[in-house]
Order: sequence, then structure tokens, then C-alpha cells
Amino acid sequence: MFLFISHTATAILIGLSLLAWFFYFLWSRQQLVLERVEEKIDGQNVILPTEHIMFRAVESSGYSQTSGMGYMALTEEALYFELVLLDLVITVPVGKLQGAEFVRRLKGVSPVKKMLRILFINDKGEKDSIAVNVKDMQLWKNTITSLCAKKT
Repeated sequence: MFLFISHTATAILIGLSLLAWFFYFLWSRQQLVLERVEEKIDGQNVILPTEHIMFRAVESSGYSQTSGMGYMALTEEALYFELVLLDLVITVPVGKLQGAEFVRRLKGVSPVKKMLRILFINDKGEKDSIAVNVKDMQLWKNTITSLCAKKT
């Protein structure tokens, strides 16, 4: 009986330790990505400051999508985005932004909430877009739309 209790307690302690380690790793990774985005926008005229977002999809990736948490910021020079757990970094110069709209679906991704789709021209010169969820989606949409209207 005591042997079983000892093994159960050990298993519970190991499980809790792994869970605590995972959350610490996630927190430290978020801080690292946040610092990298902040470094990129340092010294630029910030239009929308760095914001924690939920990344949903990138159009050019096809129907196989990776979603997750990330950080995004908009300056007068570019839109910066970086995913927390994967090495997905997107930098879009303001001149290549094409607009923003609300969508319910993008390349097979259709969460319950509407998404903000940011349209741009990618490095290959092709039309592309990303879908994200941000706190104030209307503010981001209006800001990107007005930036695109100014350049035309």
C-alpha cells in the first residue's frame, strides 16, 4: 500500500513540475519575442504599439496552418509580427500594405470570432494576407485602412 502511494505521489510531483516548467518556458519565450519586437520598433514613430495577439493564418501557407500567440506592432515604416513558439516573423513595409478587413474564414481557418485580415504584398511580389485577433480590431482596421489611403 505505501509503495503505491509513494509512486503516485512521485508521479504527481513530476507532473506538476513539468507543468510549472512549461508555463515558465512559455512566459520566458513571450518575454523574449516581446523584447525583439520592441527592439525592431525602437526609434521609429509608433502608430500602434506592440500588442499581444492571436495569430490565425497566413494566406500564402495554403490550407496547412499554424496558429498561436504572437506580438504585432505598426510603425510609420512597417508592420512587424512575430509568433511566440514558432519561427514565423513577418515584416511588411507600410508601402506594401494593401488594406484590412474583417473575415470569418481564411484558408480553412474559421474560429468562432471574426478575424482581422491584413492584406499586403509579400517578398515574392504576390498578394498575401494574415488573419489575427487583436483587442481592438476596429482600431487596427481603421488605422491600416487610413495608412493605405494616404499612400495612394
